[in-house]
Amino acid sequence: MQLNRHDLLAAFRSMTTIREFEERVRTEFQTGDMPGFVHLYAGEEAIAVGVCAHLGDRDVVGSTHRGHGHCIAKGCDVTAMMLELFGRRGG
Repeated sequence: MQLNRHDLLAAFRSMTTIREFEERVRTEFQTGDMPGFVHLYAGEEAIAVGVCAHLGDRDVVGSTHRGHGHCIAKGCDVTAMMLELFGRRGG
């Protein structure tokens, strides 16, 4: 599969978004502001982005844990994801 500049930049942006999201989750959890437990996806960003790049709009991904990367790579709303982790409305 040949990737063009647009595809490569989109993949990089997605990987960056995943890493930044995971770093924020780690910080919020370590300070005690986020309830429950977290299983971080940091370091595995390329896997989610590479797999999800080949999925269609109707394809779904099922994760048991460390699923934040899959959701973000598939195009989920990161604000809603963060709200869910905090147990707030809109998540």
